[in-house]
Amino acid sequence: MNTKIDALNYYGATKKYPLHFPALQEDIDADVVIIGGGFSGINTALELAEQGITNVVVLEARHLGYGGTGRNGGQVMAGIGHDIEAVKKYVGAAGMETLFKISNLGAGIIRERIRKYHIDADFVPGYGYLAYNQRQLKTLQQWEKEFKAAMPEDDIELYTGKDVQQVIGSDVYCGVLKHMGGGHVHSLNLLLGSAQAANSLGVKIFEYSPVVEVSYGKTVRVRTAMGSVKAAKLLWACDSFLNNLEPEIYKKTLVTYSYQVSTEPLSSELVERISPLRGAFSDIRPVINYYRLTKENRLLFGSATRFLEYTPHDFAAWNRTLLTEVFPYLKDVKIDFAKAGPSWPRSILPGADRWPVARICFRRLARFVNTIMFFMFRVIPDLASRLPILYAKSWPKE
Repeated sequence: MNTKIDALNYYGATKKYPLHFPALQEDIDADVVIIGGGFSGINTALELAEQGITNVVVLEARHLGYGGTGRNGGQVMAGIGHDIEAVKKYVGAAGMETLFKISNLGAGIIRERIRKYHIDADFVPGYGYLAYNQRQLKTLQQWEKEFKAAMPEDDIELYTGKDVQQVIGSDVYCGVLKHMGGGHVHSLNLLLGSAQAANSLGVKIFEYSPVVEVSYGKTVRVRTAMGSVKAAKLLWACDSFLNNLEPEIYKKTLVTYSYQVSTEPLSSELVERISPLRGAFSDIRPVINYYRLTKENRLLFGSATRFLEYTPHDFAAWNRTLLTEVFPYLKDVKIDFAKAGPSWPRSILPGADRWPVARICFRRLARFVNTIMFFMFRVIPDLASRLPILYAKSWPKE
């Protein structure tokens, strides 16, 4: 266990699964080898195992969830990350409705997995998309129409003006779109519970097994310091920690950094003032703030993912400033946890144009769909069962 990460990280300090997997120390064969033990890697392995493909090996360089999976906001969202009218020019009205439906499937898949495998991940329904100005409010009005058309069974409502206070206790917003089909989850516990389920189905997981070399031929051989895996198919699921392992991919990606703090447990009065909904929230600016209340009544507040490979000298103080701009009445609240680090590599899947099947899925789905969950839980495993080599990335919330 990386005690430094766990000491600074809310998720590491509140994880409920004391899982430990061995390092790879032998030469083995597999149908599929997956490099990376985050959402993309573990859920691909679990989905493959559910489909009967159980000879799967997952190699993680450190411990499961070391990267963004174990340090993210836990937001479960629907929608798309682009201007609706611009996207409609490419996919049409029917295509837009399909995209919104697909983007909403992630929450359903999470609920399904939690129920099926009894995963203790603190899922809470309710999401709020926040507008700072009239231009952003117009976007939320468009989203409201698309959400209701694609998800008529969900509780969806747009609040404006003074009514915003019914959902979120801040004066900085002029609108909030509430979607009860979204919500938030303890992402590390979701990952670890999923890993436990995958392992029970036959998936082999190895921690502290960094890959040092990949050789291509009729089969793929992935070498670690003390062992190797020979497989028919390979999935890259490294995100920000790909480093130079696959140079053609790595040189075309740009790692972003994110910052997050978690407050001390708050009083019931403060919790009610922040949000009676107790859901997850994010604004819709290009560089967002996102936050939610945890099971322990902490406010977990994350901010700006920037294309800069550095962190502020005192990122906890920097993040507190952003927090108090939204909630000035929390200026004296103690910060118990703070973290900063690489989040996900922002790119449009370099090399996808050279893969016929991937081109359809990634260009027409991943570029537009905002939720990461459907992509990780369904699309990547489907491609991994058919393509010889695949690079999977976690798509951003914005």
